[in-house]
Parts: sequence; C-alpha cells; structure tokens
Amino acid sequence: MKSIILNGWFYTFIIGWVVFLLLIDWHLFKKNVWAGIACSILELWQDGVSIHLGLYRVQNAGIYLLGIPVFFTIGLAFTMGVIFMQYLPSNNKLQLIHIFVFSIGFVIFETRLVKYGFLVHIHYNYTASFFINILIMTSIAWFKQLVYISKSK
Repeated sequence: MKSIILNGWFYTFIIGWVVFLLLIDWHLFKKNVWAGIACSILELWQDGVSIHLGLYRVQNAGIYLLGIPVFFTIGLAFTMGVIFMQYLPSNNKLQLIHIFVFSIGFVIFETRLVKYGFLVHIHYNYTASFFINILIMTSIAWFKQLVYISKSK
C-alpha cells in the first residue's frame, strides 16, 4: 500500500477521477462510457507500440498493464475520454477547437510527466505527442458520430 501512495502515477489517477467527478453528467454516462473505454484501448495501443519501438519509456509506474502504467490507463485515459465525449460539440468547427484544446492539455500534462521523471523521451518529442493526440481525439469524435448516428436511425 505504501508503494502505491508514494507512486506519482497514482496521483495522476486521483487527479483524473477528481476532475471526472466534478464534471460528469451522470445522465450521459451510460452513453459516454464507451468513449472512456475506447480512449483506454487507444492509449494502451499507442503507448505500447511507442514503448516497444523505444520512442520513450515509463519509469516508476508501480503497477503495469501491458507495459503501461495502469493508473494512467484507468485514470486519465478513461476519465478524460468520457469527459471529452460529454463536452464534444455538434458543430464541426467547434469540434476541431475541442480536439485542439484537449490535445494541448495532454501535451501540457506530458511536459509535467517528463519534468518529474515519470516519462523519458528517447526518440520522441512534444510535436509528435500533439499529432498523436489529435489523431486519437479525432477518432473519438468520429466514434461519437458513428454511435449517435447509428442509434438515431
């Protein structure tokens, strides 16, 4: 238990869930939970491939899932996926802004991970991270259109 409480990744989990609980609309959760699951799966895939290719490495994660910090996967990746979907606007231009804001937020978060030694960039940089975040957020936005449009038919 002491090793979990002293683990920095655990605090990313706590922050993600606190923000989630402050912002969640429980009436929409049943529909938006799928975005959290999709985000967690995409995060596991993207980070797993990047770590395997030696682009970066994770340090002091404590508990790993497929080589990825479990506290990040079930913390920020899941919770922010649900929140991202909940607040995704219908207007395509506003969706683009929404995607950029979330992507910038994740890059800022990543700068903190690097600064405090949780993440070490080997052959990776923030520009690549921003681009990958844009791709992931765009796919989640597309997922919303796919799910919502198919349910309304």
